[in-house]
Amino acid sequence: MTTIQRWGSAVLERYEIETFLTLAEELHFGRTAERLRVTTGRISHVVRKLERRIDAPLFDRTSRVVRLTPIGARLAEELRPLVAGIEAAVQRAVDAGRGLAGELRVAYVGESTAPVLLRAVALFTERHPDCVVHVHEAPLATTRSSLRDGSIDVLIA
Repeated sequence: MTTIQRWGSAVLERYEIETFLTLAEELHFGRTAERLRVTTGRISHVVRKLERRIDAPLFDRTSRVVRLTPIGARLAEELRPLVAGIEAAVQRAVDAGRGLAGELRVAYVGESTAPVLLRAVALFTERHPDCVVHVHEAPLATTRSSLRDGSIDVLIA
Protein backbone atom coordinates (compact mmCIF):
# COMPACT_ATOMS: atom_id res chain seq x y z
CA MET A 1 0.00 0.00 0.00
CA THR A 2 2.89 2.35 0.68
CA THR A 3 4.06 2.05 -2.93
CA ILE A 4 0.64 3.05 -4.27
CA GLN A 5 0.45 6.05 -1.94
CA ARG A 6 3.99 7.08 -2.91
CA TRP A 7 3.20 6.73 -6.63
CA GLY A 8 0.00 8.72 -6.25
CA SER A 9 1.94 11.62 -4.71
CA ALA A 10 4.30 11.74 -7.72
CA VAL A 11 1.61 12.78 -10.23
CA LEU A 12 2.66 16.11 -11.69
CA GLU A 13 0.44 19.12 -12.23
CA ARG A 14 0.36 20.90 -15.60
CA TYR A 15 2.15 24.00 -14.30
CA GLU A 16 4.88 21.82 -12.77
CA ILE A 17 5.47 20.04 -16.07
CA GLU A 18 5.45 23.33 -17.99
CA THR A 19 7.88 24.91 -15.52
CA PHE A 20 10.19 21.90 -15.51
CA LEU A 21 10.30 21.55 -19.32
CA THR A 22 10.79 25.27 -19.86
CA LEU A 23 13.67 25.37 -17.37
CA ALA A 24 15.12 22.20 -18.94
CA GLU A 25 15.10 24.03 -22.27
CA GLU A 26 16.30 27.44 -21.10
CA LEU A 27 18.66 26.29 -18.33
CA HIS A 28 18.21 29.76 -16.86
CA PHE A 29 15.79 30.73 -14.08
CA GLY A 30 15.36 34.33 -15.29
CA ARG A 31 14.52 33.42 -18.90
CA THR A 32 12.21 30.66 -17.70
CA ALA A 33 10.39 33.09 -15.42
CA GLU A 34 10.13 35.61 -18.24
CA ARG A 35 8.73 33.04 -20.68
CA LEU A 36 6.18 31.80 -18.16
CA ARG A 37 5.41 35.33 -16.90
CA VAL A 38 6.12 34.51 -13.26
CA THR A 39 8.86 35.40 -10.81
CA THR A 40 12.16 33.55 -10.51
CA GLY A 41 11.10 32.79 -6.94
CA ARG A 42 8.05 30.94 -8.30
CA ILE A 43 10.28 28.90 -10.63
CA SER A 44 12.58 28.00 -7.73
CA HIS A 45 9.62 27.03 -5.56
CA VAL A 46 8.11 24.77 -8.24
CA VAL A 47 11.48 23.08 -8.92
CA ARG A 48 12.14 22.47 -5.21
CA LYS A 49 8.63 21.05 -4.81
CA LEU A 50 9.17 18.72 -7.79
CA GLU A 51 12.53 17.57 -6.47
CA ARG A 52 10.96 16.81 -3.07
CA ARG A 53 8.15 14.83 -4.71
CA ILE A 54 10.52 12.91 -6.95
CA ASP A 55 13.01 12.63 -4.11
CA ALA A 56 15.96 13.44 -6.37
CA PRO A 57 17.62 16.57 -7.77
CA LEU A 58 16.51 17.43 -11.31
CA PHE A 59 18.97 20.29 -11.84
CA ASP A 60 22.53 21.02 -10.75
CA ARG A 61 22.59 24.74 -10.13
CA THR A 62 25.13 27.26 -9.04
CA SER A 63 24.93 31.04 -9.12
CA ARG A 64 26.23 30.90 -12.71
CA VAL A 65 25.16 27.59 -14.25
CA VAL A 66 22.01 25.46 -14.42
CA ARG A 67 22.33 21.91 -15.78
CA LEU A 68 20.01 18.95 -15.86
CA THR A 69 21.00 16.01 -13.71
CA PRO A 70 20.82 12.59 -15.40
CA ILE A 71 17.45 12.04 -13.67
CA GLY A 72 16.24 15.45 -14.85
CA ALA A 73 17.44 14.81 -18.39
CA ARG A 74 15.62 11.49 -18.52
CA LEU A 75 12.43 12.99 -17.09
CA ALA A 76 12.53 15.79 -19.68
CA GLU A 77 13.17 13.28 -22.48
CA GLU A 78 10.20 11.16 -21.39
CA LEU A 79 7.83 14.06 -20.74
CA ARG A 80 8.36 15.98 -24.01
CA PRO A 81 6.61 13.49 -26.33
CA LEU A 82 3.79 13.02 -23.81
CA VAL A 83 3.17 16.76 -23.63
CA ALA A 84 3.38 17.03 -27.43
CA GLY A 85 0.84 14.19 -27.71
CA ILE A 86 -1.55 15.93 -25.32
CA GLU A 87 -1.20 19.21 -27.22
CA ALA A 88 -1.82 17.43 -30.53
CA ALA A 89 -4.90 15.65 -29.13
CA VAL A 90 -6.33 18.95 -27.91
CA GLN A 91 -5.61 20.59 -31.28
CA ARG A 92 -7.36 17.72 -33.10
CA ALA A 93 -10.40 18.20 -30.83
CA VAL A 94 -10.39 21.95 -31.55
CA ASP A 95 -10.08 21.28 -35.28
CA ALA A 96 -12.92 18.76 -35.16
CA GLY A 97 -15.04 21.29 -33.28
CA ARG A 98 -14.37 23.79 -36.05
CA GLY A 99 -15.26 21.25 -38.71
CA LEU A 100 -11.66 20.64 -39.76
CA ALA A 101 -11.91 16.86 -39.51
CA GLY A 102 -13.64 14.38 -41.80
CA GLU A 103 -13.90 14.87 -45.53
CA LEU A 104 -13.90 17.88 -47.80
CA ARG A 105 -15.04 17.40 -51.39
CA VAL A 106 -13.62 19.97 -53.76
CA ALA A 107 -14.46 20.28 -57.43
CA TYR A 108 -12.84 22.59 -59.93
CA VAL A 109 -13.72 23.84 -63.37
CA GLY A 110 -10.96 24.31 -65.91
CA GLU A 111 -7.60 22.65 -66.12
CA SER A 112 -5.72 25.89 -65.39
CA THR A 113 -7.19 25.93 -61.86
CA ALA A 114 -5.75 22.53 -60.91
CA PRO A 115 -2.09 23.43 -60.10
CA VAL A 116 -2.98 26.24 -57.69
CA LEU A 117 -5.74 24.18 -56.12
CA LEU A 118 -3.48 21.18 -55.58
CA ARG A 119 -0.89 23.36 -53.82
CA ALA A 120 -3.62 24.80 -51.59
CA VAL A 121 -4.93 21.32 -50.81
CA ALA A 122 -1.43 20.10 -49.91
CA LEU A 123 -1.00 23.00 -47.47
CA PHE A 124 -4.47 22.47 -46.00
CA THR A 125 -3.81 18.74 -45.55
CA GLU A 126 -0.49 19.47 -43.85
CA ARG A 127 -2.18 21.84 -41.40
CA HIS A 128 -5.28 19.67 -40.88
CA PRO A 129 -4.22 16.01 -41.20
CA ASP A 130 -7.55 14.73 -39.84
CA CYS A 131 -9.40 16.15 -42.82
CA VAL A 132 -9.28 14.14 -46.05
CA VAL A 133 -9.67 16.26 -49.18
CA HIS A 134 -11.07 14.75 -52.37
CA VAL A 135 -10.43 16.80 -55.52
CA HIS A 136 -11.91 16.24 -58.95
CA GLU A 137 -12.64 18.18 -62.10
CA ALA A 138 -16.32 18.85 -62.64
CA PRO A 139 -18.22 19.68 -65.81
CA LEU A 140 -19.61 23.21 -65.65
CA ALA A 141 -23.14 21.97 -66.38
CA THR A 142 -23.40 19.95 -63.12
CA THR A 143 -21.60 22.21 -60.64
CA ARG A 144 -24.65 24.10 -59.37
CA SER A 145 -26.65 20.94 -58.72
CA SER A 146 -23.64 19.24 -57.09
CA LEU A 147 -23.30 22.13 -54.64
CA ARG A 148 -27.03 22.08 -53.89
CA ASP A 149 -27.27 18.33 -53.31
CA GLY A 150 -24.10 18.28 -51.17
CA SER A 151 -22.08 15.97 -53.37
CA ILE A 152 -19.36 18.67 -53.38
CA ASP A 153 -18.54 21.09 -50.57
CA VAL A 154 -16.44 23.62 -52.48
CA LEU A 155 -16.30 24.65 -56.12
CA ILE A 156 -13.27 26.44 -57.54
CA ALA A 157 -13.92 28.03 -60.90
